[in-house]
Amino acid sequence: MEYQLEIYRPGSSDSGGIIMVFSAPVAFLPIRVGDLLNTKTWGKNVEWPLLRVLNVEHLISENASAGIDPAGRVTHRVLLYTESVPDTAETRCKSPGTV
Repeated sequence: MEYQLEIYRPGSSDSGGIIMVFSAPVAFLPIRVGDLLNTKTWGKNVEWPLLRVLNVEHLISENASAGIDPAGRVTHRVLLYTESVPDTAETRCKSPGTV
């Protein structure tokens, strides 16, 4: 099994809107709607330093015709759709229900 986390730029939902992809051999911790993503450590000149997750979509696909197999022929992709939010202490102190 391979795990991928794809983060989309604000307002985008097509493959051209991906701003970062992380891959790992183990599942990522859950990310929920309303969570904040700080992009400043990604080593890129990112236009949006702080993003809020608007929606989470899961895609599970087989990479070979052999079916589900523990050798890594299955990919679990988590797609995160976002909006840009102000990079301020006030944004960080708001609970997701008050956005």
